[in-house]
Amino acid sequence: MKLHKSILLPAAAMLVLGSCSENAWNDHLDGFQAPTAAEGVTTATYVLTAADYSTIASLDANKTLAEAAGESDALAAIGTNGCFATEEQAQKYIPALLATTDKNLPYFTYNNESSVKVSYNVSSALPAIVKGVNAGTPTYKVTTPDYIDAWGDDEEFINAFCPSVPAAEFIPEILEEKMKDAAAGSYVVVNYNESSANPDFGGDDTPGPSKPVWNETNLLGSVTLDQNVEIHGIVTAINARGFVLSDKGGSILCYQASGFDQGLVPLYSQVIVKGKVSAYNKGYQIAINAGEYEVGEVGAYTYPAPVTVDGAAMDAAIAATEDFTAKYVKLTGTLSISGNYYNFTVAGAETAQGSFYMTPDFIKSQVEDGQEYDIYGYFTSISGGRYYNICVTQIAQPGAKTAIRSIKRVSAGSIVAVEKNLLYQYDGNAWKNVSDAYVLNPADYQAMGNTYGSLSQAQRDKDLPIFLKQNYPYAAEGDTKTLVYTYYANSETSNQAREYVLQDGVWSANLGEGVSQFTKVDGEWVFNPSIVITLPYARNTDPSYTYYMECVNWVYENICVPMGDTSLTSGKYFIDYRGNAEFYSGASAFYGNVDVRASSALSHCPEGYTGYDGLTDDEITLLMKKRFCTEVMLHALEALHPDVKPAGDMEVTITVNFTVYDGGSNDANVVYKVVGPGQLEYVSTTCVEPGEDSDWK
Repeated sequence: MKLHKSILLPAAAMLVLGSCSENAWNDHLDGFQAPTAAEGVTTATYVLTAADYSTIASLDANKTLAEAAGESDALAAIGTNGCFATEEQAQKYIPALLATTDKNLPYFTYNNESSVKVSYNVSSALPAIVKGVNAGTPTYKVTTPDYIDAWGDDEEFINAFCPSVPAAEFIPEILEEKMKDAAAGSYVVVNYNESSANPDFGGDDTPGPSKPVWNETNLLGSVTLDQNVEIHGIVTAINARGFVLSDKGGSILCYQASGFDQGLVPLYSQVIVKGKVSAYNKGYQIAINAGEYEVGEVGAYTYPAPVTVDGAAMDAAIAATEDFTAKYVKLTGTLSISGNYYNFTVAGAETAQGSFYMTPDFIKSQVEDGQEYDIYGYFTSISGGRYYNICVTQIAQPGAKTAIRSIKRVSAGSIVAVEKNLLYQYDGNAWKNVSDAYVLNPADYQAMGNTYGSLSQAQRDKDLPIFLKQNYPYAAEGDTKTLVYTYYANSETSNQAREYVLQDGVWSANLGEGVSQFTKVDGEWVFNPSIVITLPYARNTDPSYTYYMECVNWVYENICVPMGDTSLTSGKYFIDYRGNAEFYSGASAFYGNVDVRASSALSHCPEGYTGYDGLTDDEITLLMKKRFCTEVMLHALEALHPDVKPAGDMEVTITVNFTVYDGGSNDANVVYKVVGPGQLEYVSTTCVEPGEDSDWK
C-alpha cells in the first residue's frame, strides 16, 4: 500500500529558511507523529473575500498605479465585478492589499522572504461562453419588417412567431441578413415575440390553430355550485394536487385526486378547463383529470393587489357559512414545520391557524422553521374548524417587495404572444441557438420585482441565486447553469453572463479561479512566481517530511511496483521497512536528507539487481544524485505543485535547498524551470562538480 502523507501541504509555494530542533521519533511504523512546521519566515495561503475586491479598488496605492497607466476605470471595475479581468491585473494590484495595515490582515507584519499564495476570481479563467458574452454582446430586437419577411405577407401577419412560423427557423435567417459583419464566435441576444397558437386570419389557405384557441374568460367571479363551466384562465399557483386557475373574474382551485404532474402545468401557463363546480371545506373547486384539460402558452401574470389578512380577519374567515372562490391574500406569520405540515400563526388570531395547502417543493425550499414571513397566495378552503388553508405563491421577508409578473400580449384575434430572449452564436457559417445558456426573459425580471428589465450589481448578486433555486428545484449537487442577463452599471446597460454552480445546496457564482504567489522583498510585496523551498536536515519536520515522502511514494509506484513490490513497507526493494526512506535516489523522510552513499544503495537494492554492476562507489553516488535531481525530486515537485505555470517572458523556477549525506552533511540545491502547467525541466545542481551533469539535460 501507499503510505499517505501525514501533512497535506497547501499548494502554496513554500519558502522555509533555517531549521528547528529535532523531535522525538517513533521507529515503529504505526503511530507516527504528524511533523511539525519548521521555524523561519512565514508562508501562507489566502483566498480573497468579496469585500477584498472593493478594498483593492479603493486603496490609494492602487489608484496611483492605475492613474499612471490610464486604468482607473479598469481598477474601479474590480470592485464592481468582484473579480479581476486578467491574472496580470491581479498580480499588479494584490500587493497593495497585502501591505495595507488597516484591513485586519496580518501580511504587513511578515518578514522579508515570506510568501503568500493568493487565490482570486479572474474573468479570463471563466468558461468560454461567459467570456464571449461578457466581451460585448449586442441585443437584436426582431422588427415588424422582420416578421413580415418571415410570414411572407404584409397584410396577414402578427408581430410574433408561432408554430407555423417558428422562431428557430427564421431567426438565423434574420441574423444572417441583419448582422453581415459578425465575426466567427460572436454572440447576440435576440429579443422577439412568440405565440403558442397560430392566428386565424380567416379563409381556407391560412394556418389554422394548432389547438383550441385560448380566450380569457370572465366567469370565476360569479360561479355557483354544480355549474358546468369552460374556463380559459392562467395558472397562478401550483400545489401537489393541482393548481389555482385565474380568469378576469376571479380564481378557483382545480383539484386532481392523484397523479398530478406539476411539470406538465407550468406556472403562468394558459389553460382551458371544462368541468362542474363543486365545493370542499367551503372552497369552490373543479375536479380535473390528466389529459382532460388543455395547456397552452407559458406567459406571465400580474397578480392583483392582495387582501391583507390579520388575525381577526382569519378568525372571521374560518367561521364562513357560504362557499367561496379562491381569494388572493397576504398574511404575515411565523412558520412551524412538522414533517409535511407547514403551518403558521398570525398575531391577533384567537382560533385560526394558517396552513400551507399541498405545499410544493419549490416553496418548501424557501422557508425555515420558526421564521417570520410575508406569505402570499390563495385562500382556498377551511379545515378542522380552524385551519385557514392557503395555496402559496410567494414567500418574502417581512416588508420586502414581492415579485410581480405581467403578460405582454401581441394580438391577432385571440392570439397571445409573449416577449422572449434567446442567445445565438455565429460559427463562421451560420447563426445557431446556444442551448446551454438561459437568457432571462422580461417576465423573469418582473418576477423579481424588477420593472426595468435589468439588474444592478446588488440585484444580480441577490436575485440570480434565488431565481435558480426557484426555477431549478431538482438540480443535483455540482450542476452548473449559465445565465445571461441585462446588467445596469454607470448609467449604461450591457448583456452579461455568469456561470453558477450548486454547492451545498446553494447556487454560487463561478467567477473563474486564478492563483498567484507574492514574496516580501526589501519590505515590499511583489509578484514572484518562482519558488524557493528549503528542506531542513531534521527528523519529523516539515516541509522536509512531506517532500521526501512524495519522493518515496514516487519511487514505490514507478520503480518498485513495476518490479513486483506489493507493499511500501516490504523492505525488499529500494524502500526500507519503515516505508519512509528510499535508496533509489537516497531521499529520506526519516532523516530529512538525501543519502547518496554507495554502501546504502547496495544494501537496499532488490535481490539480483544488476543496475550497479561494474560501477565504482563514486559512480553509484553520482548515479543516485542524477536520479534524485532529474527523476525523483522533479516528479515529486510536479505532484506537490501542479498549479505552477510559465509567466510570459519571466523565467519561473523552483529551487530546492537540501542536505546531501555522503558520510558527512553537505548543503546543496537543485534548480528546475517551469516549462508548462505543472511541468518542470532540470536546470542545474550544486550537489555535483561543474560539468558532471552535462549529460543530465
